[in-house]
Amino acid sequence: MSITQESILDDLENDRLPLPTLPEVAIKVRETVDDDNATIRDISDIIITDAALSARIIQVANSALYRGLSSADTVHNAVTRMGLNTVRNLATSLVMKQLFQATNPVVDKFLRRAWKLSTDTAALSAVLAKSYTKLEADSALLAGLTHSIGISPILVKAESDPSLLNNEEKLHRIIVDIYPAIGAKILENWGFPEELTQVPAEHLNTSRMHSGDADYTDVVQVALLETVVGTDHPLANVDSQNVPAYHLLGMAEIEEIDMSGGVQEMKAAIS
Repeated sequence: MSITQESILDDLENDRLPLPTLPEVAIKVRETVDDDNATIRDISDIIITDAALSARIIQVANSALYRGLSSADTVHNAVTRMGLNTVRNLATSLVMKQLFQATNPVVDKFLRRAWKLSTDTAALSAVLAKSYTKLEADSALLAGLTHSIGISPILVKAESDPSLLNNEEKLHRIIVDIYPAIGAKILENWGFPEELTQVPAEHLNTSRMHSGDADYTDVVQVALLETVVGTDHPLANVDSQNVPAYHLLGMAEIEEIDMSGGVQEMKAAIS
């Protein structure tokens, strides 16, 4: 069966498109934090069941974004320092790589590229949120990591159409055209708040305007634009002076972004 943009969107509209689910540990953390009776010990006990997640939570707690006067050397100390809501988003972010795995070499290439771009964008998003807005760095990190999550189901469908997999240019066009809508649906299914579900849907709209302060879509859009300079990404040649998001972040006159606020540390933690 030939896979087309139209067939994928039809499957999405009619709930036939298999969408990824969050890893179990992330679900447990999110559900527990949402319980009004949850304690730091409850969350810590869930996290320590996953050795890799535990190490990364401690790593982030000691990064430039969250570093305290003393080192956080246990999960409990890390959760105490950052707070339950922050840890909920970080736990989701730090297991997200599991959703970018593949066995087919073509799919693997697309997913590796998407994951690299997502991690670069997410790390910069966290630093921009902290430096230029009143938004939460952990939510910005999660928004950056999930802005292209809609790519995954498209590639899963493409695996059933060898002719499409062998036509990487066509597959790339399909991905660019429809991954935002699919990504928004995935985050909606995961129960993410609207401020995050709109990021995949709207981050490519560089003429996007709204009233009020900068939101997570603005942060991710600026981070993405800064990340894709010199690449073949659809936004690579956009003039930042014409992008409202830069003005909303107060960055219209900034020639070079200070990367010393933990970008490399965050990249290391999530990748």
